[in-house]
Amino acid sequence: MIVLSMGLNCTVQKRTAFVEVQAGSKKIKTHYFTKDSIPVIPMWALPMPAQNDSINRGFTLVENPRHASVWQPADSMEGAYNHYSCLIFHKGIFYAMWGNHRYGEDAPGQRVLYSKSVDWGKWTSPVELMPAPGPVRPRTERGIHLKPDRWVIVNDNLYAVVYVFSPGAAPYPIAICAEPGSSNQEAFLLSGLPEKAILPGFIRQQANTATQREVASMIFAWYKKNNHISWWASGNQGVDRRAVDGAELIESFSYQASDGQQIVMLRNWGTPSNPVHNNRLYVSFPEGINKWGKAYPTNIPDSPSRCQAVRLADGTILLIGNQIAPEFDKALYMNRDPMTVSISRDGYSFDRVFVLRNNAPKTFRIPGIRGRNPGFAYSSSIVREDTLYTLYSIGKEDIGITRVPLKALGVNK
Repeated sequence: MIVLSMGLNCTVQKRTAFVEVQAGSKKIKTHYFTKDSIPVIPMWALPMPAQNDSINRGFTLVENPRHASVWQPADSMEGAYNHYSCLIFHKGIFYAMWGNHRYGEDAPGQRVLYSKSVDWGKWTSPVELMPAPGPVRPRTERGIHLKPDRWVIVNDNLYAVVYVFSPGAAPYPIAICAEPGSSNQEAFLLSGLPEKAILPGFIRQQANTATQREVASMIFAWYKKNNHISWWASGNQGVDRRAVDGAELIESFSYQASDGQQIVMLRNWGTPSNPVHNNRLYVSFPEGINKWGKAYPTNIPDSPSRCQAVRLADGTILLIGNQIAPEFDKALYMNRDPMTVSISRDGYSFDRVFVLRNNAPKTFRIPGIRGRNPGFAYSSSIVREDTLYTLYSIGKEDIGITRVPLKALGVNK
């Protein structure tokens, strides 16, 4: 049994009596609750972020961060919506990919670009990794579009995994080899085509080759081996996107705690016009093989935004996101500024937090693009040679990267 009952200075309802929560395979005692009396799993052993508009929300700016630009589109024709960043280092090269569109977020025809770097701060001009899967249309219309998931290395070859979204159908994954000089750089399906789903125009209608089916199997095995799940995982991958309190959840990620337990986290969602979120992250624990139990609310604050966890060799977990909401259950929709890294020695209790980057632009260079908001968000991080590298979008317009030595976070590789 896990007892999580830190003395927290945070905006949750605390009761004298403990309750025991069966969260997947875990039994957890808590005496924190939401405003609707739903048990909260306390994982944030820190004060809540500051209520004021201070640049750092009361947190400490990490020492010696270095920032660089990966790409800034020159005009709307190049695509002034850029988001869903993914970073990896492979064979001496940093690779960055992201979603890109001319008119706005998740609009029909959203494509995937990528860029490479061998020297800090110097990135190649981006090229299409996967072109528009269908007609390029404004965000007000419906149509097929792409969202990057992550980079995967199979047989020492680099693959990009991307999910296809089409109206009225479940999203599904496709992949392409991005290895320089590869003779097999044709996108292929990683799974069957869901009912009513549309196939991207650049994928041939014929079935996958035996080699592609073998690679697909190894890609799924890579996810499992590295304790990852897709950002877009749902019921068919054992992830229930409806929490115990009825909240709708999105953008799942996972990590392995110091005791070997795999933990899944998701975020509650909402928009300024549909303020249904509660500014919390949710947590889920395994319930059988390849299945997770109903997610419970935690007291980890969220702006809201997508987060990511990086596990170090000693079991330390780095949670990179926008953990900046000063209150829960108030449906705050905040600019994603600053970007933070929260630290846990065991994966269950986050007791330190630093600001990775702050003071995001309040305006946009290129006007008229739908679905953007200020801030540094949707990060993708890796650790290389005792340094944390974090790729992210800037206002969903530009792509930037930050590096910081692990020692500045008080942790080791």
